[in-house]
Amino acid sequence: MTDKIRIGIPRALFFYDYYPLYETFFKELGCEVIVSKKTNKNILEIGLASSNNELCLPIKLLYGHVMSLKDRVDYVFLPYIISTQEGGYICPKLIGSPDLVKANIDVKLLTIDVDMHAKYSSMLGALRDLAFQIDPNPIKLVGAYRKALEKQKEFTKRIKEGYLFEEAISEKRKEYSHTKTIAVIGHTYVFNDEYMSSELISKLRKKNIKIVTSDMLSTMQVKNILEKLGKQTHWNLGNRVFAAALFYARSKDIDGIIYITPFSCSSDSLVKEFIEAYIPKKPFMTITVDEHSGDVGLITRIEAFLDMIDRRNRK
Repeated sequence: MTDKIRIGIPRALFFYDYYPLYETFFKELGCEVIVSKKTNKNILEIGLASSNNELCLPIKLLYGHVMSLKDRVDYVFLPYIISTQEGGYICPKLIGSPDLVKANIDVKLLTIDVDMHAKYSSMLGALRDLAFQIDPNPIKLVGAYRKALEKQKEFTKRIKEGYLFEEAISEKRKEYSHTKTIAVIGHTYVFNDEYMSSELISKLRKKNIKIVTSDMLSTMQVKNILEKLGKQTHWNLGNRVFAAALFYARSKDIDGIIYITPFSCSSDSLVKEFIEAYIPKKPFMTITVDEHSGDVGLITRIEAFLDMIDRRNRK
């Protein structure tokens, strides 16, 4: 009996969108799945040492996560995510992230092309081509994909119902009383990474704040909001953030919006301009994070933001 193939999945980028799909798929094929640890200081330092200053913080952290896996697995799984829906593309640096990793790290990668903008592209087709490198049994492949898709649908449903990422993964939602509701918008790999976001969501929850996020909108909601407005960016992820800002700004149940974005993200710079031009008046704050971000300044800004909301509500 041969040992299981060990597949490493970096806890970075689209991990926060498709982890249940990928984990279930590989496990059903008989692989052992190893996920990198949550981002910490060591992973950040390794990522900084392995990359260059021109890259954004999410890519630098990807380097750190891949480095933490490469000696423990047979392959690191890192897909080429080109487009997640019609009408736009992903940031070029994210699209090329597997090539950036291969150019700087000696690691065996398993990759697939995911391009929902292409007419005949599908996740099944992409994973099928990948699966034949691991197990050419077509019956096993179909069963693995069905179970993986079911897991992904359950995960997505929980997110749309208001679960945060960790709650959706564990299938356990934390119940707590709240005094305000804040929308945290941005990319999932930013606000869900506790280290990168300086534990923004945890800090808000400690102040009895209910959190909703930009990934809680469905793809159809995003499409309808932007079509009605007649404006959108070139980027799939940017469109989601922009649509979420519009949706939450118009909601009477939302007290304020926090936009968390990595420093030097060119697509986010465009999205921020769209948001400032089109959203109705609502307490709004942008938090820009990089490898030098710290807790102290963030706590002060959060407290000032919540005080502003209180003053506005009293008026």
